Amino acid sequence: MERSFFSQEIKEKGAILHHLQTDKFRTNFLKCIMPVQLNNLASYNALLPFVLFRGTARYPKTLDMVRRLEDLYGTDLAVDVRKRGEWQLVDFSLETVNSAYLPPGQDVFPEAVQMLTQLLFNPLVLDDGFKKTYVNSEKRTLVEEIKSLKNNKMEYAMERCFQEMCRGEPFAIYRYGDCAQLESITEKSLYEHYQNYFARVPVYIFSVGDMEFSRVMEIIGSKFPDRQTDFQYVENINKKPDQEKVVVEEDTISQGKLIMGYRTGITRRSSEFAALLMANGLLGGFPHARLFRQVREERGLAYYIFSSLESTKGLLVVSAGIDDQNFHETVEIVKGQIEEMKQGKISPEELGYTRKSLISQLKIVEDDGFDLTSIHLLGVLNFNPKSTNQLIQEINSVEIADIVEACNMLSEDTVYFLQPGTREVI
Repeated sequence: MERSFFSQEIKEKGAILHHLQTDKFRTNFLKCIMPVQLNNLASYNALLPFVLFRGTARYPKTLDMVRRLEDLYGTDLAVDVRKRGEWQLVDFSLETVNSAYLPPGQDVFPEAVQMLTQLLFNPLVLDDGFKKTYVNSEKRTLVEEIKSLKNNKMEYAMERCFQEMCRGEPFAIYRYGDCAQLESITEKSLYEHYQNYFARVPVYIFSVGDMEFSRVMEIIGSKFPDRQTDFQYVENINKKPDQEKVVVEEDTISQGKLIMGYRTGITRRSSEFAALLMANGLLGGFPHARLFRQVREERGLAYYIFSSLESTKGLLVVSAGIDDQNFHETVEIVKGQIEEMKQGKISPEELGYTRKSLISQLKIVEDDGFDLTSIHLLGVLNFNPKSTNQLIQEINSVEIADIVEACNMLSEDTVYFLQPGTREVI
């Protein structure tokens, strides 16, 4: 029997709990996601979780927190910041040993949740601000993280393509904001932001483990403080481009990075989403896909090539590592393969391989608690949560005509090429 997430709002706590009860894992997984709109405060939102993680009023030193986590049988607590569509997601993750694998009467989950709430709602405050050394240290780390993006040329080219595609849209903002704003943040301005804005953001709690829903509700209810929150609704912008843009930049690299961005008009909310998953898989999502065979294996034009989806924003991107003299031919082959798919030139064999590969991917998700929370989060953000089994059923029902319909919704937006040259991009 399939088990699904069960959800309930805990209004007085400013939280919504999504829990999946399963005995599949030896640990309990919990994510607290605070979704905020990507805007000119992105650097503040990115910096906050890392500063909060350094110390709380109860555990003022990072070492105090680490030791307490070790006492809780090696409980793992982590923070991160991600971007999905127009959302900036501030992520606090917790993993604890299930009580069934501890000595009788031992259950670390309530205490671990207590630690998490201390981190979120009882921060270390000195003279109406966060601790200055913690703020300055985390600022330096984030600034270096942003600057180091250029060292990963594939990721950098992808980000630059998104910036050009979505210029003027919130999605163009990097998940950590920008260096200039980070440098301007002080311990007092960050604490003011926490008080006036961040503390009122609803918490989306995603839990997976061998606990009854009522038990998780009881723990959340007893550990989380009462809070007044302001729910934000973010509408993802989906512009149809007037014409394709071509952006070429130079950098001191030996291998060119090609990114081709398409607007799909399809998100996880759309009825065509399963068909788009299949279309992406056929195009460049797997080793058997068209682009890998046509561009890399048969013509030897690329060192790597693949396609991927940003399913909340509704984007499809093709990424390739190529020599600069292969730029035009590679672009034409990609466009030609998409055109063939629009015409329904899809063989039963490649359809079958892609369907099996997608289903295999989804089944692998079921083997990791945090992956299960992540895929459910994407459904919640898109107001269309589905279990992996539901997605598998939809993929099994996709026919060639559905893929043709999804492909014909693709609009060429931006071709970005980072080519070898002498001028370094700043």
